[in-house]
Amino acid sequence: MELFSKEINDMNELKEVLKANNNISKEYEVAVIAYVFDKENKIIFQRRGPGCRDEILKLETIGGRVKDCDINFRTALYREILEEVGSDANIEIEEFITSTYAKTFDLRSNKEQEWIYLVYKGNLKSGNIHITEPTKNLGYERYKIGEVDENELSNGAKELYNIVSKKYKSLK
Repeated sequence: MELFSKEINDMNELKEVLKANNNISKEYEVAVIAYVFDKENKIIFQRRGPGCRDEILKLETIGGRVKDCDINFRTALYREILEEVGSDANIEIEEFITSTYAKTFDLRSNKEQEWIYLVYKGNLKSGNIHITEPTKNLGYERYKIGEVDENELSNGAKELYNIVSKKYKSLK
């Protein structure tokens, strides 16, 4: 479910924006996600490994959970990028795209988890991406808009992919 498309900076602003939304409990986690395009306008996806909490073997983009120590959401996203692809890649975060709400089943806690996804567009300016978390990432795959098999995407990634595909259809 798409929530809002105006960029917010931090958890305090997010709580304020969500205050009037009765469909979302207070038990949600927040994840920052980057739809990173390479020089050929292909989206960089990663194949989720057995060390992930959910949606193992599905494709997702780069990103992850916001931590209490993160100053703001862009800082959290840059931290996640560094953790997931290493320091050799120069990824520039451009614009905020959207936010969505989704539920997944967390295999570690054996319960349903609610997520707020904050989605940004990024570009791989230079360097190489590396697998830095081999139990969580089985490898990278790149697809132009319209090329990926949507059945291969995680549940959260499907809605985001459709939003991104419509917004950036000129990059096909």
